Amino acid sequence: MRITFINPKHHPHSMNFHHCMDIVGVKYSHMPLSLPTLAALTPADCKVKLIDENVEPVTYETDADIVALTGSVAQRKRVFELSNEFRKRGKLVALGGPITFYMLEECKANADVVFIGEAEYTWPAFIDDFKKGRHKNIYSQKEWINMEDSPVPHFHLLKSSQYASGCIQVTRGCPYRCSFCDIPIRYGGHPRSKKIDQVLGEIRTLSELGCDSVFVVDDNFAGNTAYAKALLKEIAALLPSLPAKMYFYTQAALDVANDNELLGLFRAASFLRLFIGIESGDKAKLRALNKRHQTDIDIHHAVEKIKSYGITIWAGIMFGLEDDDPSAFDRQLEFIKETNFIPVQVGLLQAVPDTPLYKRAIEDNRILRLPSIYGLTALSEEKLSKSTNLIPQKMSEEELEKNFARVLRKIFSPESFRAKMIQYINSNTRNLTSSLPVFNLKTAMILMRMFSFYLFRSDRKTQKMFFHVLKALVSHRLRNMDETVFHLLAYKHMQTHYYKIAEICESKR
Repeated sequence: MRITFINPKHHPHSMNFHHCMDIVGVKYSHMPLSLPTLAALTPADCKVKLIDENVEPVTYETDADIVALTGSVAQRKRVFELSNEFRKRGKLVALGGPITFYMLEECKANADVVFIGEAEYTWPAFIDDFKKGRHKNIYSQKEWINMEDSPVPHFHLLKSSQYASGCIQVTRGCPYRCSFCDIPIRYGGHPRSKKIDQVLGEIRTLSELGCDSVFVVDDNFAGNTAYAKALLKEIAALLPSLPAKMYFYTQAALDVANDNELLGLFRAASFLRLFIGIESGDKAKLRALNKRHQTDIDIHHAVEKIKSYGITIWAGIMFGLEDDDPSAFDRQLEFIKETNFIPVQVGLLQAVPDTPLYKRAIEDNRILRLPSIYGLTALSEEKLSKSTNLIPQKMSEEELEKNFARVLRKIFSPESFRAKMIQYINSNTRNLTSSLPVFNLKTAMILMRMFSFYLFRSDRKTQKMFFHVLKALVSHRLRNMDETVFHLLAYKHMQTHYYKIAEICESKR
């Protein structure tokens, strides 16, 4: 039996760094985890092929017996296009991924077999049924799977050299109940974990494949604090034996600032960045979002505490919260400035199906039932007519979009970035030795392409910002050079991406 697994192409969005991959010198930012995991779940007597359309083209002429697609709502157009093209050619198409949670009827209409939920048990069951000639059309995982049953992904089947970073997943689920988030609903409120030995093996494999950075994709890495600490200790012990220097980044909640031991272990294990959903500096709005784990924390103190361990906070900030009026945009801007977040991911609040926020918005008749499920600012699609699926309460949709466009241009202006970077270089406490990148041909090429962009292809304001950042870096003996380079790379993407979103929000659609 022959099976071709396909991850459809993803258009540029805030977190895939599309607009700076030319400087990095690769095709895409992160390895997909679904394809190599499914390959590992497939019986050895099957011949498998993995195609990530983000790094290589899809060919419709194939001898595969099964074409298996995975995707998110943001990939829906390409998912259905590929599915229908393969079905026209007589191929059986299986479809899974987060898209089946939200667009089940569309998935059923565009595929032969649909998978809902985690696939560790349902995919092998389908293969067995297929061999016996009696497969079902729907495979739904009702109970949470045991994460110890999730296999080591077959990373070697991917074109690893074409990605900026490797990926692993060690836990699923989150103990918190933020009203806008569906992670506890989709993956459980009690974090489930892989065996630590397996995680170490996955890290070692990625290192041997040439990956020098790993994104741990867990939605809340420290949801089980005891497990997180045990794993971090083992990763720290593993690092010296790896073929090359490796660092990590992941997602966590702000309350990690309350645990000095945990922060020390993050640093020891070379976790350089944490994405943290800060959302807002307004405690009343945090309570409305049910972010109870954050309402009793002094946010400014917590941010500085985490930074003091040499960890960069990538902050998630929301605009257009339920009780927001136009004045709320400037208050959020001031909060971002005061806390000196360098990389930020910003968006308008969206109501995710099945969440408490979504149910409340339906009761209040504030949900826009969009064909795309979400609006422009979540999916980054130019042709979408709405920026969010939530009808604002205290302003018009036009006011919402115009104000959002305004703050995007301020947040990602060269002047704002310059001020943040200079303050970062002056204040961060990481020492010189740990802050220098590994100098090799790859690093040299990245630096050369980065200088070329900022010196010759950027506008005058951006060039001025670049010179000021370089001056600060040199005056501090290259302290924090590795993170400074990262921020400069990320800025090229973030400014391009968010300026485009601003332009669309300002337009008459």
